[in-house]
Amino acid sequence: MDIQTSVVAHDPGSLVIGVDVGGTKIAAGVVDALGQVYGRVQFSTDTSRPEATLRTVAHAVRSAIQAAGVSPAHIRGVGLGIPGKVDVENGVSVFAVNLGWRDVPIKRQLEADLAVPCRVENDVNAAALGEYLYGVGRGTANLVYLILGTGIAARVMISGQLYRGTNGLAGEIGHAIFVADGPPCRCGAQGCLEALAAGPALARSARDAVASGSPSSLQEVLNRGSELTAEHVCQAASQGDGLAMRIITEAGEHIAHAIYLLSLSFDPQVVVLGGGLAQVEILMDAVQARVARKAEQSPIFRDIYHAQLVRLTGLKQDAGILGAAALVASPETI
Repeated sequence: MDIQTSVVAHDPGSLVIGVDVGGTKIAAGVVDALGQVYGRVQFSTDTSRPEATLRTVAHAVRSAIQAAGVSPAHIRGVGLGIPGKVDVENGVSVFAVNLGWRDVPIKRQLEADLAVPCRVENDVNAAALGEYLYGVGRGTANLVYLILGTGIAARVMISGQLYRGTNGLAGEIGHAIFVADGPPCRCGAQGCLEALAAGPALARSARDAVASGSPSSLQEVLNRGSELTAEHVCQAASQGDGLAMRIITEAGEHIAHAIYLLSLSFDPQVVVLGGGLAQVEILMDAVQARVARKAEQSPIFRDIYHAQLVRLTGLKQDAGILGAAALVASPETI
């Protein structure tokens, strides 16, 4: 358990709680209207059964209230960002692989336990809302949020509304095919953006290249019997390793092309990059350079592009909490 204590003074009903529910940890915090997080807490996720996970969520909510030094009367609602497919209207987790959930009535069970209104949303959707309400997208009407990590996905805000599409699949750019007959993707297709530029893809490319005899300092990782990860690739690239730099450059080109396509499709004011890979400076430098290059090549994209079009998330460790909090703080955007 990790607890950060901070005492705040606010009017009753003026605060919300955001809960970021993941397969390994549950983080919660009390959030005010300006996006300040108080009483941040974190617990390990008990995935033994849905009831155990929800008990941990409820405990996290109560712990955050206590750590923030406020009364439950100050809280007007709890928002939860969870992985997988969500029935937003009924607050049901339809399917969440990381949690082992199927058709779990989260809203009903937590409202009965906590006696406070709860809203539930897919965690990537929630992150987009958090960027729009509290992050670098604050004050914009049209925003694209692109998460780069173990997977790749985008979410779109249009005129202050989360755009879901007909089947709730708007923004699934990670499963657009970028290279015909490319590497297999977990979705079942080949050559998807996620299979080319997500964290596991960087590691796989490095392993395959080293195995085929390409010289690289990454060979030392394999010689130690360690699993080669995207972090190893990024570190090697920052140290000038030729193979790693080539892999990062190629990933940067694919991500830049995704930004180009998303920008032409939705004409956003800003494209916000989040997720673990967005914190890798050498990769982001490659992305920014190639997006700028595309603006030089494309007159239409040039009208959309500006120096601040692509920006990194500023929410960082609180992105999950603030995204979940936005579900309650600004329900009209959902």
